[in-house]
Amino acid sequence: MTLHRPLIALMLAVGLAGCATTPSQCNPSNRDAGFLTKFSCDTSGAYRAGIDQKEQELVSAQEENQMFRQVYEDISQRQAASRQKLSEQKKKQAALDSSLGRLLNQLKAKHANNAQVQNELNDLQKKLKESQQIGTNQGNPEAIAAKQKELAALQKKVVMLQKSLDY
Repeated sequence: MTLHRPLIALMLAVGLAGCATTPSQCNPSNRDAGFLTKFSCDTSGAYRAGIDQKEQELVSAQEENQMFRQVYEDISQRQAASRQKLSEQKKKQAALDSSLGRLLNQLKAKHANNAQVQNELNDLQKKLKESQQIGTNQGNPEAIAAKQKELAALQKKVVMLQKSLDY
């Protein structure tokens, strides 16, 4: 029975030490913790709780990272679509400029003897060249808006010229 008393006392001390440890004391990288503290942290499940918490933080961080990647992918797709739309607009603009230039040249040839029509056609051609320079110098939204206004004005002039020439 004398042998059992020290063993019981030791078990009680370990049990009480397990109750006395807090989760903040149960850091596996803490080298200053004693054997009983580490043992009580291990048996009380505090180490496992810390590991579970870190795993949950990792899963949460991975989910956030995936969301960031998705947002980045969406932004990249929108940028690509914008670039594609811009190139399509440039192609359409080039086609418009070309057809308008051909029309002006044809009208100049047809009405070579009418000075008033020639002046109007020269004015239109000048505005067309200015409009083309606005488009090539800048690609920002203000330049695009200015170009759209210029094109609307050119369109009105072409309609007026068409009416004056009875087309």
